[in-house]
Amino acid sequence: MKSFASFLSFLAVLGAVASGVFYYLNAKESNTLEQELRTAQLQLNSERSKTSQLTGEIEEIRGQLDQNARSLQEARSNITVLSARSNQLKRENQRLTDELEMRLANEESLQRSLADLKKEMAEQKANSITLEEVDAYTQKIATLEAEVLRLKDTQNNNVTSSLAETYPSMKTAPSGVSGNVLTVGAGSSFVITNLGYTEGIRLDYILSIQREGQVIANIQVTEVKENLSIARILPESLKNDPQPGDLVVGAN
Repeated sequence: MKSFASFLSFLAVLGAVASGVFYYLNAKESNTLEQELRTAQLQLNSERSKTSQLTGEIEEIRGQLDQNARSLQEARSNITVLSARSNQLKRENQRLTDELEMRLANEESLQRSLADLKKEMAEQKANSITLEEVDAYTQKIATLEAEVLRLKDTQNNNVTSSLAETYPSMKTAPSGVSGNVLTVGAGSSFVITNLGYTEGIRLDYILSIQREGQVIANIQVTEVKENLSIARILPESLKNDPQPGDLVVGAN
């Protein structure tokens, strides 16, 4: 019986030792897990900080992309305006060159006619022509000289006699066309309107710019796109400088 009690005591001691060992191992494993948890938490916080920083950088890059897109759009718009202005100036220069050549040819023809008349008058005087004939030739010479001066003045001032003679290729826009001025070129030399092929506008159409029911200028279409057109302002028709928003209608 005493031996059995000793055996039981031994088992109790052994159980206590085993419990202590298990407790120690569990505590150690718990500490390890807590340490790993703290490490993971630190890594998670670090990753969150990096994510927040990357999000800020992405937003900054998006802002820069938006700014670049706006700058690109503005540059494209400026290129369109400059291209239109360049094309208009080329056409205007060609028109003025043709007009100048025509006027020079007319002046040269009148000068030759004047020289021929003076020569003929001198010959007639040498042959003792009558006083009435001398007066007639003198009147013709005076008329031709006045015409030569008028052509010179017209050439210097760049005055045109009428739209039909100066711009024979002009066409009247269809009735009912209505739009607005979008942009006005430097020196009120041309405008960009919101009327294009879709609204029935074609090259060389004549339109009127109105403000408060009054026509302030006539324009000639020089370039047409789908939803906009570029037109030069006819200088002889300009009464007031156009402004964005002015009404654009078919010319009467």
